Amino acid sequence: MITADVDIRPLREEDLDPADRIMRLAFGTFLGLPEPTAFMGDAGYVHTRYRTDPSAAFAADIGGEVVGSNFATRWGSFGFFGPLTIRPDVWDRGVGQRLMEPVMDCFTCWQTIHAGLFTFAQSQKHLALYQRFGFWPRFLTAIMWKAVEADRDAPPGSRLSDFPE
Repeated sequence: MITADVDIRPLREEDLDPADRIMRLAFGTFLGLPEPTAFMGDAGYVHTRYRTDPSAAFAADIGGEVVGSNFATRWGSFGFFGPLTIRPDVWDRGVGQRLMEPVMDCFTCWQTIHAGLFTFAQSQKHLALYQRFGFWPRFLTAIMWKAVEADRDAPPGSRLSDFPE
């Protein structure tokens, strides 16, 4: 269902803090973190993406309130986007699809030859959204983890200066 009351507009400086909170809440909620807004700690992802190219930063607005954002980035003829984040209480209302439209317009304007994104390979919802815009899975990367064992000694280190020329 596409939300008729959503306005897609350029992201503004005063939107950065709300967009940052939404990004943390959205990812933290999706990943099931006990404190979703703690996602990414003190990293300034939204602020730095905005400052890279404010003309390629977009907000979803409902009733004068930011409910999501998306960022397009250009590296020569290659374009990528994200993070595309939506406040969880408006998930599944078509806001993400609407936030994809100005990003695709950026790619067209920039004459992008290749475009890509990173997303959750296990999420059919994410894959279906991006497939609507012509993005298809290419490589599914396994992200693995291991709990750190605090009582183990760290392996001995090496210094570059210890190696022969």
